[in-house]
Amino acid sequence: MCSRSRSGSSRTTSAMVLGVVLVLLTFATNRSLCSVAPHPATISVTSSVPTSSSSSSSSSSNSSPAPSDSTDRSHPPDEPDVTTARTTQPPTGTGTSRKDASAQGEQPPEGQIPLERLPSNTLLKYTAYKDVSILHFRIPTDTRTAFFSFKAYEESKGAFQRNCKPNDITLHLKAGSYPVISPENITFPKHFLDAEERFEIHSLQFKSDSTTRRLSIEGPHPGNWFAVAFISWTDPNNERIEQQGLAASCETLLMSEMSVANAQPQMLNVDVRYEGTLAAEQPEPKSFKFFVPSNVSIVTWRFTITQPCANCTDVSFHVQASALPTARNYLQNAIICPNQTGDVSIDFYPHESAWHYVDMDFMRENPPTSSGTIVAGLHANETIVTSDATNQTREERQRDSPPTSVPDPQSLAYTVELIYHAHEAAPDAASTMTPSTEETTRESVDSSDESDTLTADTKSLPNRSFDRYPVLRQTYREFFMFDYDLLPDVNGTVPVTLNLTAGIPALMKFDVNDVYDIGGTLSFAVAMRQDLKGSLIDARHESTNEHAGVVAEKLVDIQEEFVPELPAAMTTTTTTTTSTTTTTTTVAPSSTTEAEDKAKQSAGKANQTVIVCLRLEEPGIPTWPDKCVYGRHIYPAAIVINNTDADTNTGLVHVPFPEPGSWYVTLGLFCHGSEATARSTIIDSVKDFVRSYRSTLETMRPPCSCTDRLSYYRSCLADDACLSSLNETETLKIKECIMDAKCTGSRSDEMARKFEQHHKYATEQSVQGGVADSTCNSSVVFTISSSPCVAGRCGRFGRCYHYMSGGFVFSTCLCLRNYRGWDCTEDSQVPSSASILLASLMLTLSNLLFLPSIFYAVKRGYHSEAIIYFFAMFFSAFYHACDSGEEEFSFCLVKIGVLQFCDFYCGLLAIWVTLIAMSNIRHQFVSLLHMLGAILLAFGTELNKQSLWVFLAPALTGICLISVSWGLRCRKTKRCFPARSYLALYLPIGSVLVMVGLVCFAFLQTKQNYHIVHSIWHMVMALSILCLLPDRKTFHPKC
Repeated sequence: MCSRSRSGSSRTTSAMVLGVVLVLLTFATNRSLCSVAPHPATISVTSSVPTSSSSSSSSSSNSSPAPSDSTDRSHPPDEPDVTTARTTQPPTGTGTSRKDASAQGEQPPEGQIPLERLPSNTLLKYTAYKDVSILHFRIPTDTRTAFFSFKAYEESKGAFQRNCKPNDITLHLKAGSYPVISPENITFPKHFLDAEERFEIHSLQFKSDSTTRRLSIEGPHPGNWFAVAFISWTDPNNERIEQQGLAASCETLLMSEMSVANAQPQMLNVDVRYEGTLAAEQPEPKSFKFFVPSNVSIVTWRFTITQPCANCTDVSFHVQASALPTARNYLQNAIICPNQTGDVSIDFYPHESAWHYVDMDFMRENPPTSSGTIVAGLHANETIVTSDATNQTREERQRDSPPTSVPDPQSLAYTVELIYHAHEAAPDAASTMTPSTEETTRESVDSSDESDTLTADTKSLPNRSFDRYPVLRQTYREFFMFDYDLLPDVNGTVPVTLNLTAGIPALMKFDVNDVYDIGGTLSFAVAMRQDLKGSLIDARHESTNEHAGVVAEKLVDIQEEFVPELPAAMTTTTTTTTSTTTTTTTVAPSSTTEAEDKAKQSAGKANQTVIVCLRLEEPGIPTWPDKCVYGRHIYPAAIVINNTDADTNTGLVHVPFPEPGSWYVTLGLFCHGSEATARSTIIDSVKDFVRSYRSTLETMRPPCSCTDRLSYYRSCLADDACLSSLNETETLKIKECIMDAKCTGSRSDEMARKFEQHHKYATEQSVQGGVADSTCNSSVVFTISSSPCVAGRCGRFGRCYHYMSGGFVFSTCLCLRNYRGWDCTEDSQVPSSASILLASLMLTLSNLLFLPSIFYAVKRGYHSEAIIYFFAMFFSAFYHACDSGEEEFSFCLVKIGVLQFCDFYCGLLAIWVTLIAMSNIRHQFVSLLHMLGAILLAFGTELNKQSLWVFLAPALTGICLISVSWGLRCRKTKRCFPARSYLALYLPIGSVLVMVGLVCFAFLQTKQNYHIVHSIWHMVMALSILCLLPDRKTFHPKC
């Protein structure tokens, strides 16, 4: 990301000053008066100073900042990206991030305040979310930039090995709560809240090679920040199962630090004028800070230029709540022309009871020459092409300014005033813009020489009106268990339903507390139907707690008779004056004809739709057909339900690890009369669309398919009688030409989007806005609750657990049977029942090859050894029967921990007694060695059953006993011992079988082939006993 250099060096030569001024003049000639401004902190004429480095105790060498690969969490999907045309920068949610991998030798930038240095954290290999290591930071208020520094390294734990191979490290950082991640790239459940509506997750990938990795975040949200770090996930099916002691014993450690660079905002009070000067040479934007109480609906920023600057570039304005604004993270923005006089009023919707920050600065870079600027007052997804007349006016204005060979210092004198507009009981009109008025608005704006302006005393935004419902919190004993209900009535009864009326969205505000509320999942469910007999959230989880019956089972018991809604239209007017620049939107309800009145009165049961918006710190306006409007941002609705059938009358949304703060739920009701919908047919909608955009036919040229009858189409669309008689084929052909790139070029995508919106408005008769329609009402049942994992459970094949890391508790799912995903419902790698049964049978029945070994041990007189072989076979078979059946075919005789201990212990004991038998020592020492081995092996197995030394100790000791015993026997008898037949045949075959088994056990096992390779290990070890266990006929040499 390009960032403005913060060095405070001044220009020292007049030539340099003149050159810079000429460049700025060139930039200014192409600026429109009001458009979306890129944030000044991200615009630079040089990138030589790396501002993404954070302070650290270890210095690092310079390295070019890498572009961020983080996911955009805040940029509205329906808004054109106007800043990327100027400079390449990463998307932002809680701030713009920049990354820089540095080696030793770089000093941290000046102006940073070190705040936190965390202790070393041990990182684990990621297999599930339980393996993450949580890092906690706290960012103070008024922070301009937060700098994070991470360094991972390997530390050897073995006494004989010093070198450790660096691992790949993954780190995710997020404000407010723990990052919701999927290292396996598995899609989250469909009911999860869209990630774009939450704080951004900043991600880093680096090696544990002691290299410092730095991450800087512009305009971070103040408060708690959480990072989760782990050794990067790899597919476990392809990884070799390494035996402890054979692989390097290393520990991955992570060191973390945080420092900040603070801003010094000027404090503002309402209705007080403040004077100031904006200088082009200032290293940072001019910042302001003010508090907005809860009863304020709209804030007006009145900016008056008292001393214009003819040679200055345009001034950018950005405002944000709780944190300093960034390039894309802001509530409202604008560009102000510096050479005009008078007031500039900018209106925006504030957050309730929150501090707000404003950044103002001169533009540092030339704006894009193409279209794509957003004009305040229009929807965020509309673009305006600056007309030639506007550009000409700016050029003339520049030419009229007096020329100067050496310009005066570039500065701008101004006054600032805040105006708060309180909540109104009900607005006078709706705020819905239909496609027809949308096009009218666009034409009126394009025809003006300047951008939207109005009188200074008029608000450019309509008041947002809600029907507010207070809620009461009920907290439970277990972690992350709480819910919210409507306040009890005067008689103490909690209302069962929530009443909705078309035109006035219902609003509920509830709080999620810091730290101890964020480790679960916040859920909101809503239902409409009376005959719905299921629960809103399936909370039938196994844990027995008092919350199990609270998380849902609220049934809808009211069914309404509905009628069509009164349609409304909105028109936007734009005027321009030389002294004031504002925009206003006026709304006028469309007149209802007598036929519509009759249709409304005669309509039976109408279709009803409820659109639900859910967001942190800001209420949304439900907008037909499936959108929510948050100030200048437009996002998909969290839930859309209707009363047409049982599949669509319930809705659910989950918010895993919710951010703390005030959450807002808004529900908007929309009614659709069946007769009115029938009148508005599809073909009539298409005809209305092609008539509205008939001007596009004027520019159509071959190879457009409509050019053969272009003259006829033009004349017919201008004649209502001809258009009404136009057949369906010709109508659809014109429509396709309007949306075809061969006919309308670069506007084809825009036309396709407009047709989609037009068609929805034309075929759905709806009301939205600020005027209640008593003829359209309904009642719904809802639940607001929090529970561990996902509604307290993890599907059919998962278990919900609580874990603690870094002192913070969180809930997560552990999946069984190769199920994966956040809620253990992803089944792409789940084996079939036949393959599970086959693997279980192989691991279990392969132990039956110990039966010949037991038989021959008894036959050769080794009765103690035979008993041990039997129990080794017994416990190994039952251990694998319990462990490998994936709970479908598993059978556990006792606890699996007991079976595992007995399996390892009897296996080690079988190796020990076999080696004692091969050593052929005196009988009086055999029982002594058996008891000594039994005690020591029990101790070693309990201490660490998977340690390499637990296997090597009895094996090496036994081999030494064999060597000493055989050597002494050879020396005493002066003959080779044992017999040549044993040395030439049985010992080599048995040794080869043992070596094959050890290689399979230690080096060839993976999760995917475990049942095959481990079964081979069982079989070869059983067969090796047949060869290695001495037989007096073949073991003792003949006299």
